[in-house]
Amino acid sequence: MTDLTKGATAGRLHWLDWMKLFSIVAIIWGHFFSAGHVYLYLFSVQAFCIISGFLYKKAPDWKTCLEKNFWQLLVPTLLLSVAMHLEAMMRAWSLGLTYSISWPRFFYYLLKGYHWCMGPCWFFYMLFIIRIIMQLLPQHRLVHGVLFVLLSGGSIGIHLSGIDIANAWVNVLVCMPMFLLGVFLQPLREWLTRLHNYKFEVVLSVLAVAIILFCGEYNGYVWMYRCGYGNSFLLFVVGALGGIMLLYVVSLWACRLLYSSIVEKLSSGSILIVGVHIIIVRRLMELPNRTWGEDLLFSLMILLVFYPIIILTERYCPILLGQYRRKGKV
Repeated sequence: MTDLTKGATAGRLHWLDWMKLFSIVAIIWGHFFSAGHVYLYLFSVQAFCIISGFLYKKAPDWKTCLEKNFWQLLVPTLLLSVAMHLEAMMRAWSLGLTYSISWPRFFYYLLKGYHWCMGPCWFFYMLFIIRIIMQLLPQHRLVHGVLFVLLSGGSIGIHLSGIDIANAWVNVLVCMPMFLLGVFLQPLREWLTRLHNYKFEVVLSVLAVAIILFCGEYNGYVWMYRCGYGNSFLLFVVGALGGIMLLYVVSLWACRLLYSSIVEKLSSGSILIVGVHIIIVRRLMELPNRTWGEDLLFSLMILLVFYPIIILTERYCPILLGQYRRKGKV
């Protein structure tokens, strides 16, 4: 048994930092739509939901809850969405195209949670809604279990009705069950942190890959930003668990080999990376004859490019990282 809590910051779950990084790479790689992206969509965003639930802790009061989630999630979502809107406007103007979306209309639909005006930031807006819902609920496993069933039923109902809407408020139906899976895993925190059994880990990774391949083949595309779960909600859940199992094992191995402040810094800047990476991806997608391997390499390069950006942002504009108080200041 090895204690993986030791590292750059005492008490920090360093394997979880690696999981976040691998999930980010999967999200970026999936946005290139290269070969095999159907399998990435099976677990990439779901992993972030599960990790968010695993780390969730109910605020002691409503003032703390609203203040914390306002600055950590809502404000960065709004600011990063505006940045992407500006980039889209300038891009259109540089190409001599007309960009007719007015700012009042943009903010109106942004607050209503529509994907077209916030891009990947829909996830953080949706997470803000989930945390408010969780604050309303008693912290009881039975309550969470009932909510899991109700939300799953709501997702299936939306699917059967044929409604196709890319909206963060609607996406709560399909994302919150994943969040609750993370909450259910919280009692395993100590065991997950101290696990060191290579044979078990290899078996777990092989099983995880088999689950991902099977669910990717038979469940089809999972468009969570459109409240989609593929062909089967059961395969959606099983596929997500398979993906989180694989990410967990690979993260344990990576953590044992290397952990540095770079990993911690990139993990702490996940909201910035996930929020605006799509700007870089869109430019790289204009390159002809790309292969899946090149797209993977691009994804890793994009992740590393954000390292100095995160350092500068943390120093001069920490609010974009959800850090409404500078480190070392009250």
